[in-house]
Amino acid sequence: MTGCRVSETSDQPVHLPSSILRSSRATAPAPAAARPEPPSAPNFSVARRTDNELILFDTAAAESWIVYPPRSVYEFLNARRRSAATTVVEHHPWTAALTPIDHPLDARAGCLVHGLQCRAQVAIATAVRLGYDPFT
Repeated sequence: MTGCRVSETSDQPVHLPSSILRSSRATAPAPAAARPEPPSAPNFSVARRTDNELILFDTAAAESWIVYPPRSVYEFLNARRRSAATTVVEHHPWTAALTPIDHPLDARAGCLVHGLQCRAQVAIATAVRLGYDPFT
């Protein structure tokens, strides 16, 4: 091999510089952090379906996704919508320690807070697959 120098073995000990030796008092390096598991795809079941709302349960994740289309006549939605054409998807964990999160959606732009990568998109896609129109 050109450019490579191979030395013959000898009976002499190898002396390494102290900069590459580990102190006996040094602690072992911390193990690499485990990669978080990507969230699994939700397994939705329909809990309720009306003109006002579509409630999807994901029992394995212990959460609900509630789709409120623009046609919904619930008065409490007026304060939660950005416009009359906004669909609201409420992500509701089944624990009192976490508050529900609203995801206002537009048919063209997706989630107005998180964009097209928002997890609420899965609830919308499920609604469409079920024949439920989330945008009228």
